[in-house]
Amino acid sequence: MPTRRGERQRRPRWRRRADARPEELLHAALEVFGERGFAGARLEDVAQRAGVTKGTIYLYFDSKETLFREVVRAGVGAAAASGERFVREYQGPTHELLAAFIRRFWETMRDPGNAHLARLASSELGNFPDLLRTYMDEVVLRTRRTISAIVERGVAQGEFRAVSPVLTGRMIQALCVHLAQAQAYIGAFDKHAANDKLVADAIVDLVMHGVLATPTADTQPQAKTRPTPHGRRS
Repeated sequence: MPTRRGERQRRPRWRRRADARPEELLHAALEVFGERGFAGARLEDVAQRAGVTKGTIYLYFDSKETLFREVVRAGVGAAAASGERFVREYQGPTHELLAAFIRRFWETMRDPGNAHLARLASSELGNFPDLLRTYMDEVVLRTRRTISAIVERGVAQGEFRAVSPVLTGRMIQALCVHLAQAQAYIGAFDKHAANDKLVADAIVDLVMHGVLATPTADTQPQAKTRPTPHGRRS
């Protein structure tokens, strides 16, 4: 039986495997939330992006709020869990662990989807306290605890100075997140722009010079020389 034009337009652009659909819905939702924000995103937009009907979304997620929470948990939340495992399993000096974790976290926050979520959390989720709490619990506080645990371990082993693990963890996290946001959204307009590797190297260098118990050679002040009566310097 021929179909009307409007019916053809409302059909999904393609059909997908049922077992793959939740993951693809989350991917589509991440894109839509990143482009339009939480308030501006519609489930119809997510369905269209995923190539399914709106009703399909309700088979897996009962609301836009639930969908957003699962987007957080499946993406940057999963990265936070992976970081925890990395720290538990790491064998080696703590300063090397901290440097490696910073680089991993930098790459996580430079991911376009994660960058979108971080921007959304700081700019819009204050209007949705329950969702902001989810992001804080699943991402921000979880990652901060991991960094703080590394710092605490380094202090206990004598590799790091007696800094506050909690405050140091917060500062390292904020430095990575905000610089990643700058790279993502204003880097193209920065006259002194640097590539990601240079920025990550600079973050690690700055942190290490701040926490290491024994300064490296290039952090120690150069001894001033004094002229001798014979014109030589001592």
